[in-house]
Amino acid sequence: MAHAVKEEVRAILGEYHSSIRRVVELAWAEWRTVAALRVEHDLAPLMYPRTITNDVFDAIARFGIAEFNGKPSVNVKVEAQTFKLFFKGRVCARFKRGDDDKLGQNVATQASLAFEDADGELPGFPPTTVKVDFIWLANDLNTRLAHVLVVARDGDRLLWEYEIEEEPASGAGTVIPFPDPIKPSGDDDLITPKTPDIKKTEEE
Repeated sequence: MAHAVKEEVRAILGEYHSSIRRVVELAWAEWRTVAALRVEHDLAPLMYPRTITNDVFDAIARFGIAEFNGKPSVNVKVEAQTFKLFFKGRVCARFKRGDDDKLGQNVATQASLAFEDADGELPGFPPTTVKVDFIWLANDLNTRLAHVLVVARDGDRLLWEYEIEEEPASGAGTVIPFPDPIKPSGDDDLITPKTPDIKKTEEE
């Protein structure tokens, strides 16, 4: 199994960054809608943080499969409890909630251990496949999506990561030109700077 090289992975995934980020944002927005409805209907707070993880992942799966299904050079592999994306015959990726170390949280199965091991081979994928996680992180109060990262790992060790930035809002960064100063009508300006009388000043 090939090791993931940050620059190579970024070059392969670059054209898909907006889609990856959009999938996570849509899933997070759905979760926040559900959370607001719970408050509105006086439902008790959730007892287990993993419930949020499961709900967000369910939404990510629905939005992710719809987003990438049929995209050129992307294969979607739907499995019993998860799904994987295979980009350009080279990079295999999965979505995960990150922990404090920016690593995906997993139940220790043979399949998950093979994905986490940088040298592990994935059944059904070419031996040259590199593996990365699309990690999402929320703020401490679970009220805001904080980060969406592309992460390479080797077991419990973070090899590298980079962030998929939020796209600027429509119109952001637009330069608004200021109009030229309006000149008053007529021949004379409202304020005419006076030229000092050099001769008079010298005489004084």
